[in-house]
Amino acid sequence: MKKIYTIVCAILISQLSIGQISIDHILSSKNNKVYTSNIKVPKSVAPFWSEDFSNGIPTSWTNSPVPWAYRGPSTSPNSTVGTQGAYGANQGPIQSPTAQNGFMIFDSDYYDNNGVAGNPGTGMYPSNPSGHVGLLTTGSIDCSLYPAVSLLFNSFYREYTGIARVAFSLDGGITFTDTMEVHPDIAVNEATAPDYQVMLNLPSNIAGQTDVRIQFIYDGTVLYNNYYGYYFWCIDDIQLMQTPANLLICQDEVFGGWWLGYQITGDLGCNYTFNPLAQAMGNPYRFEAVIRNIGANTQNNLRLNAQVADDIGTVLFTDMSNPITLNSGLMDTLATSNSFSPTILGIHNISMWASSDSFPSTDTVVMSTIVNDSIYGIDYDWNSDGSGLGTSAWRIGRSCGGQVGATSYDIYNDALLTSISFHTGSASVVGAEMTVELYEGFGTNGIFLAESDPYLLTSSDIGAWVTIPLLNPTYVLKGTGYMAAVHGRAHPTDTFTLTVATNPAASSFIQDNGCDIGSNPFGTWYTATDKMAIRMNFGTINSVEDRGENNDFKIYPNPTNGLFSIITESNKPCTISITNVLGQEIISLEHNGITSPSINLNKFDRGIYNVTLSYENKVSVQSVILE
Repeated sequence: MKKIYTIVCAILISQLSIGQISIDHILSSKNNKVYTSNIKVPKSVAPFWSEDFSNGIPTSWTNSPVPWAYRGPSTSPNSTVGTQGAYGANQGPIQSPTAQNGFMIFDSDYYDNNGVAGNPGTGMYPSNPSGHVGLLTTGSIDCSLYPAVSLLFNSFYREYTGIARVAFSLDGGITFTDTMEVHPDIAVNEATAPDYQVMLNLPSNIAGQTDVRIQFIYDGTVLYNNYYGYYFWCIDDIQLMQTPANLLICQDEVFGGWWLGYQITGDLGCNYTFNPLAQAMGNPYRFEAVIRNIGANTQNNLRLNAQVADDIGTVLFTDMSNPITLNSGLMDTLATSNSFSPTILGIHNISMWASSDSFPSTDTVVMSTIVNDSIYGIDYDWNSDGSGLGTSAWRIGRSCGGQVGATSYDIYNDALLTSISFHTGSASVVGAEMTVELYEGFGTNGIFLAESDPYLLTSSDIGAWVTIPLLNPTYVLKGTGYMAAVHGRAHPTDTFTLTVATNPAASSFIQDNGCDIGSNPFGTWYTATDKMAIRMNFGTINSVEDRGENNDFKIYPNPTNGLFSIITESNKPCTISITNVLGQEIISLEHNGITSPSINLNKFDRGIYNVTLSYENKVSVQSVILE
């Protein structure tokens, strides 16, 4: 669930009517999910036929009417290049085990526009105005010894209106029948991960045949929004094997209610990787995944299993879904019967897997979330240096305008938002100017609420986290959705980028302020394909009477890599105490109320620490995260 592909300027779609989108910006919709897979074929099942394209396209294969392209180590472009199209460019090649030795691509995007935005139908094999089709067909394959056959291959696919299919011939390639859609769960502008594996159980009439031919079909004749085709399909490492009797895969695991929870609660259902305890208590973790039966047998008592443990391995929660029966070749989305409400701060490791009577366990996927009392985030950067983030970035401060990048958050308990943090891309420059902003609602429905003073990037900010306080701390209210945003400034050169966050189960937006990233007017909000590394920061609020008690001092930076400062709102002396998650005091010092003391936690383990300021008549507590 943490795969990401590199893009220079990420892809998007308007929140307004899709009929208003031009071919110049055919971009992304439907929560922008990126689909992953973790197929684990038993080692006892060996392929009886395979092709990895290490020697190019086999001479027994056919390739027409619009040809698929071969990418190899000596071709131009070579195997390090994926799509060359105007709208899917720079996403890189397929990440199959033998991709460096060669793979096949049908580059519908490039074929239609020759890599030039706004020029549909000008490429070498245009899909517009009437569509195009690419048929890549194997030579004869003998399946006579096998009573059930499965097709396994790597597939990197992104869809606009073209469809990826396979079909089969039993008469020497004269006719092809039993056509199957390869990615039926991929919708407009959704994509697989670059290392995605497909496993299809082939129709029963194919097993036992002596002359089977497989045809990989890119069908670009499907009309959508007045356009045909678009984006690409890469394939590699094709295998045929006897279908295992029992084989399950568990994929697209989420812990925020992204799939079924979306319909039940009406919220986004994001995976919050930094989750304030007050928010987590109002929104218990919801565990879901997509389960596929790719074995030959029906699976009985199929369940999704979930477990939550702390950072030392103590199990805090275990549950499973209600059992179902799943026939061969089908899939279903399952959720555990119960949700998990955390009661302690710290790292929570979430394990998820599927099981049935005949299949003990799929591979276990482990994801993590940090329960804290001040930081709300959707990124996986535990190290505060960007090492847990994606490698691509969104351009915000540009020559054409100051864009606004925003990441969405649902609020499940009232909180006081004091600042917003963001991770700057390495291409940002010293002196770039921006403000942070808060909006109520998402995208086009967003209403501006608050902002910060202008901030200029320093040399230490480049490729790092930056935290900017709001001019006026603002309450965010239970049951409402908000966007934490960063507003760049127009400049003759590009000056500022926001790093992509590696979390498909989240939602980000970008506002077009003069750069024509869509066909709609100035100020239009678009849904962002890749999520932005922007966090909300606020203290825990237990009741109305407690408001303000935990916000009379600030910790900066937070999270920290060791060294941080405490800035107090009063000049009264106090005692400062630092305790770990076990309640053990590790540092104690007297503060005169005048200076801003600096504290160094470098010699301690990463995690969450409580900072307590004890005055004569009051105690204030906040948490700091050591990364």
